[in-house]
Amino acid sequence: MRCLFIVNPSSGTKTIQKRLDKIIGQMVLQQIVNHVDVFYTQKKNDAYQQCLALNPSDYDFIVSVGGDGTVNEIISGMIEKNLETPLAILPGGTVNDFANHLSLPSTSRQFIQMLKDFHTMKVDVGKVNNGYFANVIAGGMFSDISFQVSKTDKERFGPLAYYVNGIRQLPTQLHTSLHLKVKTENEEFEEDARLFMITNTSQVGGFKDITPHASIQDGQLDLLIIKKCSATDMISLFKDYKLNAHEKSPFIRYIQAKEMTIECDKDIIYDVDGEEGTTFPIHVTVAKHALNIIIPHY
Repeated sequence: MRCLFIVNPSSGTKTIQKRLDKIIGQMVLQQIVNHVDVFYTQKKNDAYQQCLALNPSDYDFIVSVGGDGTVNEIISGMIEKNLETPLAILPGGTVNDFANHLSLPSTSRQFIQMLKDFHTMKVDVGKVNNGYFANVIAGGMFSDISFQVSKTDKERFGPLAYYVNGIRQLPTQLHTSLHLKVKTENEEFEEDARLFMITNTSQVGGFKDITPHASIQDGQLDLLIIKKCSATDMISLFKDYKLNAHEKSPFIRYIQAKEMTIECDKDIIYDVDGEEGTTFPIHVTVAKHALNIIIPHY
């Protein structure tokens, strides 16, 4: 078999190279592959462009090495090129929500075993305007934190860098106020909100079960809105989340739909799998079972 590794070396080329040498060496020794190519990204959209340049017969599978942003670029290129080539994900980012939702292995030994078993699953991908997302679109309170944390702090502190920066900005963030107009195939409504998120998986920003009914195989996306509320109400809401009861909170609006359009009264920066979104309105649909993922065979 032939495979292509697409690698985002943001956490240090030497560290990644040492790990890849071990993994690729074992893949060859165990006769999982007989040909391996490695492509290192140097700038934004390199992974996307690399996938657009591929043909269906070039490789038997592709390996993404990086975080949610790298996965986003790869799946965007693969779907636009109509590639059904299986994708394996070796988590290498700060949070890795998509990989964690799928319980993908993080150790070299487990990753190699997953490739050896070669068990695949078709999963949904969200389409937003002219782009795609694997995990989440989020706007409002704290959603722009990832753009404000430096690359150095991400590498040094991991997810803690986001939390520390979020705490510093808490007084300002609590004043976030958005007026949203939402339209789905089933309903239309308006809501004053602190935050909204459209998810494909149930994990966002390292927090599990934010959207507890989310499934990457149901052909739907999950919209969760935190309504405009006081700081005291936010603390109450966080306690509900810890008890897995936030869905029933009066400060939450939670729906599922195959298609959504969201208008906002403010031209805010919103997050698409860790990258900056474009402008409103946001029109979102589902590309059902558009991606073939290699997953552990339990």
